[in-house]
This record gives sequence, C-alpha cells and structure tokens, in this order.
Amino acid sequence: MANPSVPVTDGHALFVYEGETFDTYFKVFGQLDGRTRDPLVVLHGGPGLTHDYMLPLSNLATVGIPVILYDQLGNGLSTHLREKPPTFWTVDLFIDELISLLNHLSIQDSFDILGHSWGGILAGEFEVRRQPVGLRHIIFSNALASGKLYGQSERQLLQAFPKWVQEGMELDMEDPKKFYAALKVFYAKHCCQIQPFPQEVTASFEAVFNEEYGDGTVLSAP
Repeated sequence: MANPSVPVTDGHALFVYEGETFDTYFKVFGQLDGRTRDPLVVLHGGPGLTHDYMLPLSNLATVGIPVILYDQLGNGLSTHLREKPPTFWTVDLFIDELISLLNHLSIQDSFDILGHSWGGILAGEFEVRRQPVGLRHIIFSNALASGKLYGQSERQLLQAFPKWVQEGMELDMEDPKKFYAALKVFYAKHCCQIQPFPQEVTASFEAVFNEEYGDGTVLSAP
C-alpha cells in the first residue's frame, strides 16, 4: 500500500497524439516544488496493468525523492480506447505519453526512471530512441532484454506445472479466464510469493481481467 505519511496529489495530464487528445492519470508522492532530489517516474508492467502494484515505492518520498506513478494509456484511470486496432498500440505511443507527462509536471530537465517488466522495456526504448537529456538514471526491475529468451525461460519453468496451467499460459489473452487462472498459479511461484496476493497486486490484475480487459494488452510491432 502507499505510505500514509507521505503527501500525495493526483491529477490528469492531457496527451495529444496524432491529432487526438487523451488523458493520463497520475499520482505524485512527496513534493515536486522545492525538491532537492530528482523525482522518480515509475513505469508499470503489462502492457495492460496499472500503477497500483507499484504503490509501495511511495516510501521513497520519506527520504526526499518524489515518486510519480501513472496509468499508461488504455488502462486504469487513463483514457480507454477499446476501439483502436492493434496497430495503434506501439512503443512510440507509450514513449510519447511519457514525454507528455514529464512536460506536464515540468520535470523533463532532470528525472530518474524505474521500469518494471514491460515498463523496463519502455524505459530502455525511451533512452535509445529519444536520448532524453534530462534522464539521469534508469532502474530496470525484473525487465527483459530479449523476448525470445524470456519465452524460452518461461516455457522451461512451466514444465513443472500441471498441464492446465501450461495450456492457460499458452492461450494468453485468447482465453482470458483460463489465462488468468493459470497466471495466478504461475506468478504465485515465480512472481509474488506473498499469499494471498497483496491488494495492490490484485487490483492491477483485475484491471486487466475483470474490466473488459485493458486496452493496451496487445502491443503491435514497433
């Protein structure tokens, strides 16, 4: 959960992309005004999850590091665009959204990034594709450099699970109910071993599987 002793503000940043205006929901823990340390911008995983499971990072604000969490476009409290085709959901879309948020908060000149899972991929692509002058540090948290190797490793780990878990993981979002059931079993062993899952973790999963599914769960080729 978020640290209750830390001041928090939330809001919505307008994001213009290809002539359309969307909305990015964010939370700021700590104070941006008068800060003495660079703010940390947190990129959640997925694509398709929400910021909720990253809330414990708000503790960093107690040592003077402002922490910014947000829901990526298509998920959580940001604009949902279920009518958009898969080709809409590109890496550059999410990079542009990140840049828009940095500018909205006026922190683009000096900031750090923590990217978890898919968020780590996004952080790396942001650096490589745009080379932002204000980016001071990147923290890659449980991120991957190769989708091929990740897939190979996951299949190896799945060999120790029942057949129905293997099949559900293979189906992915082609069958969300079977996928979610299998994912919870797999993640209980290899992702979050706290049982039952903390409320924040469950909230992020529910945003994908119990809200007509997050819009950004399928990313088209870059």
